[in-house]
Amino acid sequence: MEHQRDELATKRDLERVERKLTGRIDQVEQRLTDKIDANSKKIDANTVTLDKIAVQVIKNREQLNKTLTREEYKKDYNELLCGQDKMMTILTRIDQEQAATTARIGRLEKDADKIEAGKG
Repeated sequence: MEHQRDELATKRDLERVERKLTGRIDQVEQRLTDKIDANSKKIDANTVTLDKIAVQVIKNREQLNKTLTREEYKKDYNELLCGQDKMMTILTRIDQEQAATTARIGRLEKDADKIEAGKG
């Protein structure tokens, strides 16, 4: 405040101050506009990226909904094993029946041979 004058400001002084302040305000306004424009471009780019991420999240969620849980997998696997056990039981029984049938056929053929030999 050393340079403070006690004189009244003239209209020309006030106009000069107004022009200076208007110029500075215009400069600040331009810098702010430039920054806002730059940030708008960044926001637009981020929006596109976020949209892509959102789409991928939706796809991932749909994929997860299609996959089996561990409990569902165990249940299905156990059902598969039970089915295989039943098939093996049936196959074992068929093998046993085939062996018995083959043995019976063999005995019947021997009996038939004896009968034919006895007639001849």
